[in-house]
Amino acid sequence: MTEHDDLPARTLDRVVGALVGLATGDALGAGYEFATPPTGRAAMIGGGLGPWAPGEWTDDTQQAICVAESAATGALDAGVVGQRLLQWFAGGPKDVGNQTHAVLSAACSSQDLHSVSQSYFERRPGGAAGNGSLMRTAPVALAHLGDDEAIVAAACEISALTHADPLAGEACAIWCVAIDRAVRERRLDGIWDGVDLLPGDARTRWAGWLLAAETEPVSVFTPNGFVVRALQAAWAAIHQTPVPAEEPCRHLQDALHTAVRVGDDTDTVGAIAGALLGARWGASAIPLAWKSMLHGWPGLATRDLLRLAVLAARKGTDDDVGWPSAPDVTGWYQEHYHEQPFDLALPDDPGVRFGNAPAAATVGCDVMLSLCRMGSTVPAGAGAQHELILVDSPYLGDNPNLDFVLRDAATAIGAWRAEGKTVFVHCVAGISRTPTVVAAYLASRLGIDGLSGLVRVTEAHPRANPNPGFLEALARIS
Repeated sequence: MTEHDDLPARTLDRVVGALVGLATGDALGAGYEFATPPTGRAAMIGGGLGPWAPGEWTDDTQQAICVAESAATGALDAGVVGQRLLQWFAGGPKDVGNQTHAVLSAACSSQDLHSVSQSYFERRPGGAAGNGSLMRTAPVALAHLGDDEAIVAAACEISALTHADPLAGEACAIWCVAIDRAVRERRLDGIWDGVDLLPGDARTRWAGWLLAAETEPVSVFTPNGFVVRALQAAWAAIHQTPVPAEEPCRHLQDALHTAVRVGDDTDTVGAIAGALLGARWGASAIPLAWKSMLHGWPGLATRDLLRLAVLAARKGTDDDVGWPSAPDVTGWYQEHYHEQPFDLALPDDPGVRFGNAPAAATVGCDVMLSLCRMGSTVPAGAGAQHELILVDSPYLGDNPNLDFVLRDAATAIGAWRAEGKTVFVHCVAGISRTPTVVAAYLASRLGIDGLSGLVRVTEAHPRANPNPGFLEALARIS
């Protein structure tokens, strides 16, 4: 994306963060669901009700994908979402919430869902406001960024496919508006904007519930199968977890650990919280160690969630190079930048190679770390590919998580190397972003400062020329 696009790269980081954050919180909480929550930091341990593999997302993200797939076509349609939910259910998912199971098992087609859901609510007027629609709602916000009326209407309609109680729809509307504000305005308190959009009586109720979430101990919001308690648990974890002064984006990790420690329906509270946290701090604030583990139905990984989120926010359209839908965009880079493929061995660690995007099609490696837009297919020579949104800009506002990203990338590369894996790092031209990241890795590996790491990189790659903002970030690595 260019800075003249309606969704520049720094905004897309938060767009992607909403969906990847949801999946991260889900997978982080999966192993603790209805069991003893962790007393310290949570981990993607797997197990739980699935049982799930470590890093595997649960039905929370699976249903969110059903919503995102419709949004990614350019027109979010409740009927299409309903049909996809029925297809998903017919495939025999490992776990399904009780209310969602009851409604989907009784419906013969997507046209039946609203009436079946309404009937379920009428038979159980005090027991049909589960958290099962709130956990999947984030893609609704991405499909209607900047349009409050459309967000509220779509959130309520898609919630009602399985959860006809108005409380569930109100919760989805509130949370989607909060996600919209986090993506567009980089703030978390947009949840109160959502409350203001509700009718008078509902506004009063929700204001009281949110105030309780902000002031009562986080631990009281359990059990949290009820949609109000689930939203309170997620909001309490976010609001009451301090934002670090020196590296604010670490709030995402800290608040997710808090959310999982609430206990009870840990994957769902984690998913709800993760969507808003990711929308605020961006996918770049989610550690690569987590993103590299994420996977799940229907055979997707983090890079696929990136594409769904971007297409949802861009109304189903690709950018000028065909991203994110095109299978391979490296040919476009080669044609327009006139760069020949190159990959070089990193000084002091030849198991790490670095270069440019055209080389990605042929280089052999166990792990590829792409710092630019790539195609929808994994390059043939890469065992696994991870994409990291990094803007080649000297302005900190374009990469607000830059210091964290460099340290996190260095840590991830070090972990892959400790496992004996070969790693290829690249951006479009391999001149600015790539040397910066591998210099940060060398600084970590050799115990030197970031600029000294860059000197080592430049010995192998004389054309290395990080922009001034990246140089300042390397200078901060001591």
